[in-house]
Amino acid sequence: MHGLEPASAKRDDRMRDSELEAEVADLYDERLPYHNFAHALDVVAAGEDIIHRCEQEGVRIDSDIVYAASLFHDAGFHRDHAALGFDCKEAYSAALAEEILPRHERFAGKVGKVVDAIMATGRDGSFTTTEQKAVRAADLSGLAAPFDTFFAKALALREEAELLSGKQTPWGDWVRGVERTLRFYLSQEIRLTSYYLNDAGESKFHSAVRTNLERLLKATEPAGA
Repeated sequence: MHGLEPASAKRDDRMRDSELEAEVADLYDERLPYHNFAHALDVVAAGEDIIHRCEQEGVRIDSDIVYAASLFHDAGFHRDHAALGFDCKEAYSAALAEEILPRHERFAGKVGKVVDAIMATGRDGSFTTTEQKAVRAADLSGLAAPFDTFFAKALALREEAELLSGKQTPWGDWVRGVERTLRFYLSQEIRLTSYYLNDAGESKFHSAVRTNLERLLKATEPAGA
């Protein structure tokens, strides 16, 4: 879950490329409840917010890398990556970016860094550069969204997992699984802007995610879910 302070809905046309976005949209399956192109655009918007905050706080960042990696980070999610010869979904998404981006002059010389930023969104991905941290943070921004938004996205992920696996997950088992996932991300620190770190080791991001987890543990299964 793949906010922030939540991501701005206002698009920044200085960073966007409508031609590229139309091309990448075809790599997503709109039948998926969560990992669809709308999610990619949500991450792009969250990435734009992070870029602006980096600029305000004097953190150097390449907006082209963040934008392209955010756009491609779940491309082809609906496909069987293993059958296609890839170790993980992020590797397949990165391969799609490697195929398409060289046709766009804007990203010349940056494709390798875009690939690394896409790989940083994996659960156990490495994130060391500013751009890798920004894309990982953008992808995780929904964890810190207002609870109603967070809960709706979490339910969409549950629906998608059941759709792809063909198996239903009991409510209690699902909640415990989400709790494990959130505690894993809470154990990490994305040292980026002030939103993601402070001297006490409890950033605004961590605090918002912790609040959502506490509310989730008290929630009941919605009727019809």
